[in-house]
Parts: sequence; structure tokens; C-alpha cells
Amino acid sequence: MIHTFGYRELLTKEVVEAWRTYRLAILCGIFVVIGIAVPLLVRFLPRLLRWFGATGELGLEDLGVADVVEVLVRNVTLIGGIAAILLTMGSIAGERRRGTLRLVLSRPVSRAAVIWAKFVALGMAFGLATGLAVLAAWLYSALFFSPQAALPWGQLGAVLWLFLMVHVAVTLFGSVVAATPLAAGMFGLAFVAVMSLASNVTSLARLLPVGLGEVARAVALEDVSPDLLPGTTVGVSLAVIAVALGAAWWRFRRMDA
Repeated sequence: MIHTFGYRELLTKEVVEAWRTYRLAILCGIFVVIGIAVPLLVRFLPRLLRWFGATGELGLEDLGVADVVEVLVRNVTLIGGIAAILLTMGSIAGERRRGTLRLVLSRPVSRAAVIWAKFVALGMAFGLATGLAVLAAWLYSALFFSPQAALPWGQLGAVLWLFLMVHVAVTLFGSVVAATPLAAGMFGLAFVAVMSLASNVTSLARLLPVGLGEVARAVALEDVSPDLLPGTTVGVSLAVIAVALGAAWWRFRRMDA
């Protein structure tokens, strides 16, 4: 049986630390900039290029909401994926190296609570950041193009958040097994590399977490093609998170601080 005593106190500690170190503010700020910049870019890039007479050559005359969604998904998955690795890689390895992990474990808390509190705190941070990015893009898309239904964009945000949490979970496992934060970061990047290679195989990509980008675009535009398997892609992504967290807990409970 997995015990999580001390979870609430540890979660509070993680949230307060994220706030005091400005990590939460910086993360949200970056995502808000993405959410605002993408509709602005899509709206005014054709005009800018028209001044140089290059619009027709590049085929950018008729950009719209679909292009906003495309660029938003690409930026959130790329920049957000990197941010997920950077913010997670020191979760266990960094504290173990500094000696603070031993101090935490000397208190009446379980190791499962340590893993779960760190994952939930990061989930809250990325949930807020992703929500702000999608909200900003949704509002500016309505301003520059046409009003969009809120529910599909809410689903877009949820799928993007799930994509980022896969990276968080895998890197958290790397932070448990690696000796240093840098090694944990390399573990997370290795996962990204594997997913990038898998994306070249269409039949495989739609089943793996890398396919969440396509699912996010489809739900936002309410255009889910028969080639997509949203339920399977989401299910596999949740399974990856569960396996990574389970493996992190299993390894963490058997190692010295």
C-alpha cells in the first residue's frame, strides 16, 4: 500500500517555493507572451511581408484561426516541453545534491508524498501557465479574427497540459535515478528525441504522447479526422505518466537520500 502522509505540507512547501523563487511568475509570463504573440504574428505578418512584396511567394495571404492554433500548439509544445524539463530535472537530484532532501525525509513524511507533491505542484504551475496562454490566444483571436467557442479551446488547453505533464513525469523519474540535475535533464531530452523519431512513423505517432499535438489542433478546430485516435493517444499518455511516477516511487523508496 502506498502511504502519502505529509503530502499536504510538502505540496504547500513546493507551491510557496515556486512563488518565492519567481519560477511560477516567470513560467506564466512566458506562456502569456506566447498566447498574445501568436495571434499578433498571424494577424500582422502578412501585412509586414506585403511591404516587402513577399506575401504571394510565401502563400501567407489568408491566415486565420487555424494558423493561430497551429503556431500556438507548436510553440507551447516546444517551449513548454523545454520548460518542463528545466523545472523538473532538479526536483529530486538537485535536493539530494544540496543535502536538503535528507532534511525533508527526516520529518514524518512518506517518500510517495515527496514524489506526488512535486508532480502535483508542477502540474498546478503548468496548468495555470497553459490556461493563461490559451486564454490569451483565444481572446486575441476573437479580437483579430472572429469569436471562437470556448469549449474546444478549453479542450485544447487540457490536451497541451497533458503533453507537458508527460515530460514532467518522465523527467521526474530521471531526477530520481540520475545523480545530478544535468543528467536528469539529459534523460528528459532523450525522451524528447525518442518521441521525435517516433513522430516520423505516422501509424506510431498517433498512438504516442507525441501525437497529442495533432489531437490538440483537431479538438480546437473541431475537425477530428478518422486518422486520429484521440482516446488512444490520451490513454497512452496517461499510462506513460502513471508508469513514470510508479517507477520513480519504486526507485526512490529503495535509495538513500
